[in-house]
Amino acid sequence: MKKISLFCMVLILALPVMAIPYAGYLYPAGVKAGSTVRVLIGGQNLGGITGGIISGKGVRVVRAVVIPHFPLPDGSQRAWLYKWIAGIEKGNKEKPPFPAPEKLEGWRKCDWWLKLDQLEPLELMLVIRNLHVRRNPLQQTPSLRQLLIIDVQADADAAPGMRELRIYGRRGVSAPKLFFVDKCDHYQEPPYVAPHHPRPDTPVVKSVPAVVNGQIMPGETDSFIVKLEADTKYSFALTGRKFQPFIGDAVPGHFQPVLQIFDPDGKAIAFADDEYFMPDPVLRFKSGKAGDYLLKIRDNLYRGREDFVYRVQMEKGFKRYRLSEKALFDFDEIAEKETKGRKLYIGRPLVISGAIEKSGEKDVFFFKGSKNMKFQATVTARFNGSPLDAELTLYAPDGKVLAKMDDTPKTVNVGENLQQIDPELNFTLPADGIYKIVISDLNKAAGKDFRYWLKLGTVEPDFNVYTVRSMCNISPGGSGSVKALVERTGGFAGEITVTGDRRYVPQQTVKAKDNEYNIRLRNPERRMTPPRNITIYAEAVINGRVVRKKVIPADIFNQAFAYDHLLPAEYFCIGTRGGWNRNKKKKFNKPAVKAPAKPASPAKPAAPAKTPAAVKK
Repeated sequence: MKKISLFCMVLILALPVMAIPYAGYLYPAGVKAGSTVRVLIGGQNLGGITGGIISGKGVRVVRAVVIPHFPLPDGSQRAWLYKWIAGIEKGNKEKPPFPAPEKLEGWRKCDWWLKLDQLEPLELMLVIRNLHVRRNPLQQTPSLRQLLIIDVQADADAAPGMRELRIYGRRGVSAPKLFFVDKCDHYQEPPYVAPHHPRPDTPVVKSVPAVVNGQIMPGETDSFIVKLEADTKYSFALTGRKFQPFIGDAVPGHFQPVLQIFDPDGKAIAFADDEYFMPDPVLRFKSGKAGDYLLKIRDNLYRGREDFVYRVQMEKGFKRYRLSEKALFDFDEIAEKETKGRKLYIGRPLVISGAIEKSGEKDVFFFKGSKNMKFQATVTARFNGSPLDAELTLYAPDGKVLAKMDDTPKTVNVGENLQQIDPELNFTLPADGIYKIVISDLNKAAGKDFRYWLKLGTVEPDFNVYTVRSMCNISPGGSGSVKALVERTGGFAGEITVTGDRRYVPQQTVKAKDNEYNIRLRNPERRMTPPRNITIYAEAVINGRVVRKKVIPADIFNQAFAYDHLLPAEYFCIGTRGGWNRNKKKKFNKPAVKAPAKPASPAKPAAPAKTPAAVKK
């Protein structure tokens, strides 16, 4: 009995977490500046969503429409719906007469089915698709089952680039999903059409630059016709896996998209299934004659599901994508070419930026070392999107190899990379003298993209703190907590003080050596409000000085049933969860999404008859 009670208590405590709104995918995942787009969201706990927030300026969510649950209609109700839809498709929106009263007995209730003539095209398409595509509940993904439509509006001067979009409502705010703003035209794959209807024409991209959007369903290959100029270089960069880097219930745990281009004669001229180690491919090719080229997009294993969303950015020229130009180290930085013939002084940490451009190339650096110096060399390459598989070798003043390092896994798995292969070498130097550190590619691969940032210095205690959710949903005037992971490096084991805006973050202490902590938070609001961005700080005393850092907001995801990854977010959100307004002593107003109007009852016959408004649920 005690075990059952304990289980019920754990379940009750977990309910607020389970009820967090979850957006599994956005389709399309972008908008052209100066336009408005309707975005379909698949997710979980989407009831009561009232709006959304988008990072950056000039882009906003202007409306939210929650898609109702569609029950399974019986034969006569289905036939009646088909008849009305057929009339609407022919331009006649008049509702068909209801069948005899005895045939209404098994009809199910759905507000949208009674106002098909008022639905917008996307909403009507969802009704049609549901009537024709019966899904097996055992094969459905529960986290993608609910649907929501939001309208996103972008100003003409909205800056192009990647944003983060969150939805919110009475359950609070969701984790972010990536969303793009572009200056060029957008094209989408054709919408769903019912069986026995003419297949829609293949979309035609009239000019480049452009962006095409789509979703890959099981066994599907999407096609676009692209009008290209003669003898011109092009880059087609697909973003797909990046929208959902880690999928917990699929192997290998992410979308593996493929791009292929065919010339006007139908000949395949280019193919790409990745970009170095990154699953999202970049297709670079030079066109032949001017004309209509056919672009095909699919999953490498012919899998598919609703969150296999993609966008393909088409540009002229051979472009480089996804390689960061920014070092992760906040120290002085010099170029590798400036170190030639120099003996570096590393009393203060120094960052060297360079690239392994030729096969078998080794970049060599000399530095002054002293006996018993705790030397450290750290490489950032793969973490920044570089294909370099770096290897470090340390040589003594007499030329003897002292240490060699390849991969160095981190204690906290952060970022999209599937492999932690950036090396960190730690070594206590045996004597005074001039030492040599060499960086090379383990596989002898090379190129201009094989960039690296090498930090040289002494071992220094340090730390980072990551949250496992980038939001916390709290009732007005209430409190909550979010779990945080502490990454300790360089032997740091001291206490850490968590601080921030006192209205939201009471000061608290992470005990020495602790690697996990639940950060306590407050919601000072007294009513339902949109989410608030807050900054949480972590402070510690290291070598007699106070080190203050931002707590890095992140969301934890599982890959293929096995591995946990933290994906950093732009900001941390406090969301307001529905409850009682303590000032007015009444419940909060319902979401601003309008409920469908009840239709008028059909004309009554001589004998009393039931109408669809009274059918059973």
